[in-house]
Amino acid sequence: MKMMVVTDKSGKVVATYRPPEKPAKEDPVFQFHARPGQAVHELDLPAEYGKIESAEELHQRIAEHMKKKS
Repeated sequence: MKMMVVTDKSGKVVATYRPPEKPAKEDPVFQFHARPGQAVHELDLPAEYGKIESAEELHQRIAEHMKKKS
């Protein structure tokens, strides 16, 4: 599962976006633009992350995932 993630300079997840798997031609294009001190990451996450309903839990799990990968 692809997900766009914005982190601040301390690594805290501040925003996420899950693009559609198969966008239609007429679907709008969405882009993240990080503010100074932030970074945008495109992650390939396990499908289970798509079932997390709490934004707080999702951000925490993504931060843990990113720490393991670095």
